[in-house]
Amino acid sequence: MSLPGNPFPGNGVSMSPIMNVITFKSPLSGWCAGLDDNPDPVFSGGTLGQGVSIDPTGGRVVAPFDGQVVAVPDSRHAVSLRADNGVECLVHVGIDTVSLAGRGFEALVVAGDRVTTGQVLLTFDPDLLARSAPSLRTPVLVLNAPGVGLRAVRDPGPVSEGDALFEVVMGEDAVIDPAVSQANGSAVEPDEVLELRTGLEHGIHARPAGLLGGTLDAMDARVRLVSAAGRGADVTSPVALMGLGIRRGDVVRIEASGADAAAAIEAVAAFLEPLDASSDESHSQADFELTPEPELHAPEPGSRLPALVASAGLATGVAAVLDFGGEPALAGPEGTPEQERAALDTAIAALAEHLQRQSTTAEGEAAEVAGAHHALVRDPGLLADARSAIEAGHSAAEAWWQATQDAAARLAALDDARLRERVDDLRDIGLQAVDILAGKAPGAALSLPEGAVVLADNLLPSQLMAIEPAAPVAICLAEGGVTSHVALLASARGLPMLVGAGPRLLAIADGTPLCVDAENGEILVAPPEDALAAFAGHVRSEQRVARDALAQAHLPGMTADGVAVAVQANLAGVGEAAAAVEAGAEGCGLLRTEFLFMSRGTAPSVEQQRHELQAIVDALGDRPLVVRTLDAGADKPIDYLDQAAEDNPALGERGIRLQLARPALLDAQLEALLRVESPQPLRVMLPMVTGADEVAAVRERVVALRERLGLAAELRLGIMVETPAAAVTAQRLARHVDFFSIGTNDLAQYTLCMDRLSPGLAKQLDALHPAVLAMVAMTAQAGRDAGIEVSVCGAAAADLQAVPVLVGLGVRKLSVPQARVARVKAALRGVSIPDCEQLATAALACESAAAVRGQVRAWQASTGGNR
Repeated sequence: MSLPGNPFPGNGVSMSPIMNVITFKSPLSGWCAGLDDNPDPVFSGGTLGQGVSIDPTGGRVVAPFDGQVVAVPDSRHAVSLRADNGVECLVHVGIDTVSLAGRGFEALVVAGDRVTTGQVLLTFDPDLLARSAPSLRTPVLVLNAPGVGLRAVRDPGPVSEGDALFEVVMGEDAVIDPAVSQANGSAVEPDEVLELRTGLEHGIHARPAGLLGGTLDAMDARVRLVSAAGRGADVTSPVALMGLGIRRGDVVRIEASGADAAAAIEAVAAFLEPLDASSDESHSQADFELTPEPELHAPEPGSRLPALVASAGLATGVAAVLDFGGEPALAGPEGTPEQERAALDTAIAALAEHLQRQSTTAEGEAAEVAGAHHALVRDPGLLADARSAIEAGHSAAEAWWQATQDAAARLAALDDARLRERVDDLRDIGLQAVDILAGKAPGAALSLPEGAVVLADNLLPSQLMAIEPAAPVAICLAEGGVTSHVALLASARGLPMLVGAGPRLLAIADGTPLCVDAENGEILVAPPEDALAAFAGHVRSEQRVARDALAQAHLPGMTADGVAVAVQANLAGVGEAAAAVEAGAEGCGLLRTEFLFMSRGTAPSVEQQRHELQAIVDALGDRPLVVRTLDAGADKPIDYLDQAAEDNPALGERGIRLQLARPALLDAQLEALLRVESPQPLRVMLPMVTGADEVAAVRERVVALRERLGLAAELRLGIMVETPAAAVTAQRLARHVDFFSIGTNDLAQYTLCMDRLSPGLAKQLDALHPAVLAMVAMTAQAGRDAGIEVSVCGAAAADLQAVPVLVGLGVRKLSVPQARVARVKAALRGVSIPDCEQLATAALACESAAAVRGQVRAWQASTGGNR
């Protein structure tokens, strides 16, 4: 079977010549035949592209080359990919399988994922499909593009995954359709626009995407479809159209330009089968005509604006409003495509060098962020998209910004919680490279007025680092979350920070006096002179308390009546260990070992892990160390672990589940821990445990490793209590472990069924909710009954309103950011166990977290506790 070398007609798009050959591997096992054997004329007629048809004998689809996932429809019956040189392909499992609405299919990748040859993309139930679909014959297509052809096409017969199907040849006149990379922008103002709700039965899937461009035959017009989410695609690009995810009932805007724009609009509208305006079918996306938002007014002078505490502290200062949310100013091309490519390469190299330096000189969260950004900025898919946009006539800055924002839009559209932070990361590296292209030095600092309280919609890690030299006294964000990268960076620096203050925050004028109470979560706006003076006095008093606390930071943590409550530090790197000792920490209650695994291309070796762990043990001296094993997944993805996308990753394969599913990864970490020389047995903490069987499985692996390797070291095995299952069964779990450590961040998330990465829920997600406190109480009681230690290492341990409640519930160890060690010790010295127990009993009887906090404030005011 053979095909002509260049069978595809041109589309009039002019781009620079490209020479390339790709060997296209079979994505399925089965019987290979020509496309003319396929029963669907859209495929057999070559409307979408050229290739082969495979009647599958297996139940999965694998990647035919290295590249990037462009689209996976909601029905999961197909996947489209793009190679790094722009060649695009579609694998469409069966005929009319879109009508199954996902039944019998599972997608293991999402749009934007990087994939390697042979990686599993989809799985399907061939028996179910054989009973439900007209045919299982699967078109495997290279999508139409000028100058792109096939050669060495496989003859009909059996084929296995990974066998060569054909070679894709990009000749001298080959071009890459820019419609995908330009999906979110239009070069010209449209001549005609029409909005409608499409009545296509299954929305725009492969068949309508392939046929839609044909409605414009012989017309002088360029037409785009724009979804209600604002994403657009040229109607001649089937992949871009499928990537819009348009379903029946969705609102679509048709934009047309050219002499035949009106006729083109009419033809495309008819193809989309518009629903009648009176149709009662619900819209799956918002209409374009949105009710204008009311004008926002600044809070009244003397009013209080509530917010969430991301990093505790108090400050007075003046408002400094920073607008980081707008689009950057992007200059058009100043040189040839070759010169723009060179400018982009120079800027990316400078940014990569800066981020690499940051990742090695910074510590903890800052190092992790820089390392993650370094990996992103060298992503070959982003670079390929940017270079394609340059070939289409864009400047280096326009191309890079477009590439990063297109990738961010694809991730944001996935509604996948674990990828939300990556959206901000992509915006961050996009802005940094654009700034370099505009002549700024990497990491250039921003200037602020003295005593600045920074007000912004949101803040990216690099932006915090840029304003840090100007010494802001506090940060207040309209959006943001208490567990974001920026919140962790601010907490590590002891910088007061409030988030989730709402859009009215940004209506506050520059220079407005502000009082930031990042203990109780509120901003006092333009207070009267007496109120400002009173708050300033309170700040000075707190500063004196902080100085006194620092002077006594090396005293043991102890209540006023002499009960020991150890105050330890949460760590994420070697440098933080020495700083924690200097801050008075009585050891480390949580070492996050993710720092060993992130910002790398492969997992660290046993020796690499042992070396880093040994350095931390040495820095702590004779102080205890609690090491949490790798807690990857959900909001902490690690790229090279190749975890499949999950509909609800917070409830998926993460923590101990991931470790037991990857025993080699777990064994390497356990061996490294066993090889560390420590003055006392290391305490090893397992994350996300829900049952004793998980603990037993790890204990068996520890015993087996000790025997096989002849190691004498012992490990004390404990668990993070961060699931309701662990808290409710704590009495039974206590018989199998050496200690409990309560992770209040996740425990609150799972107990209250609120995503802790959702800014919209952040105000309600509070570890002082009575339901969460009940979980803490059950765990503490189980620990007392079993005679094992119970600690808290979540954010609540550093919350001065939570500290007396936790102590009253029976917690006798708190692990906090090092900047809070001295202050928490000082708070403990001001309370007694009987008072704390009385307060805890009252808190458990409250009906809400707000009521608990009100109870604590009243108690503190009457007793002076924690002040």
